[in-house]
Amino acid sequence: MKKIITTLILACITFFAFAQNPSPLRPRMEIADYEVEGEAAIDTKLEVFYMNDESPRMYYLSLGNLGVGTDIVQINFDPIFELFIPLGATLDEAIAKMEEIKDFYNQPRLATTKLDGSFALAYPSDDLVSITVTRRQLVFTKVLEFSLPTDSEGIVRATHISKSDFSGLLTVLKFYRRLHSDEP
Repeated sequence: MKKIITTLILACITFFAFAQNPSPLRPRMEIADYEVEGEAAIDTKLEVFYMNDESPRMYYLSLGNLGVGTDIVQINFDPIFELFIPLGATLDEAIAKMEEIKDFYNQPRLATTKLDGSFALAYPSDDLVSITVTRRQLVFTKVLEFSLPTDSEGIVRATHISKSDFSGLLTVLKFYRRLHSDEP
């Protein structure tokens, strides 16, 4: 009987000791988002946000979850990890970086460039990887493919964002900037 009571007391002490710690999830302050309606019920959410616990503040672009497959066919099965691109420390830097990415839609077909980004769970990490951005063309749509390097030959871990969807997110971000002109 003493063992059971001692175990219960220790469990309660442990519970209350951990109850005082803040949440392990960091506060993610969304400032602009854009829902991309996908085929076969696969939706992507693009968003620009900052982490409320960082000092100095840093803005990020979330490109959503990545699929696995070839350059043409992608299977989305990982709903947890996201691809993040750091945009800058101020809203003006974030808008300038977004404009720079948007300008890449006007490059020739199959043109590539590299960006630094983070592929992490729920919020960006400090471990940056090189992301390959490839300009692709569907029938009437300009698309950017954001892909991560993989060890397997022919297998690509990527997401595809059309120019109209990216422009929609940029428009929402600029509108937010006009509403909050006093924000850094």
